[in-house]
Amino acid sequence: MAIYKLLDDFYEHSYTLIAIHGSLADYKLAYLLNLEFQIKLQRLNTDVNIAEEKSVPTFKWFDDENEVSWALVKNKTSIETSIELANVTTGLFGADKATRNAFFISEYSKVDYFLKIDEEGPYHKEIEVLMALKKIPGIITAYKVETQQLKSKNNLIFLTNA
Repeated sequence: MAIYKLLDDFYEHSYTLIAIHGSLADYKLAYLLNLEFQIKLQRLNTDVNIAEEKSVPTFKWFDDENEVSWALVKNKTSIETSIELANVTTGLFGADKATRNAFFISEYSKVDYFLKIDEEGPYHKEIEVLMALKKIPGIITAYKVETQQLKSKNNLIFLTNA
């Protein structure tokens, strides 16, 4: 009698992940990417929730002709919480609030955006995309991220083209 095992890495999805540093707003970056690469990134109706009270704006587009999926994700989001202190009702300016930052991929906390490009196998125009990204005004730098070393790569599952 044969014994079958399912391994954790049964299906390793291949994609290209590019980190983008810049000072652009998410909608403006999506617009500039659409102009530069002749794609049609659109913001999803609902933000991607990766944890409780933690969601990030996401733009996606699937190129039917080349069978390539593009996704732009903002890495940093701010979560506002109220501070409740014992024996204190309100502060000088009303209820006290604190903000804390949460990250889509916490290992790269300095990265502003991630561009995920899905294709059957490795993306073959990666160098051209990186060079074009660096020419866009407002983008400081862009580079490829090695996804095998990411601890929070499960967050990228939400960006698959299902």
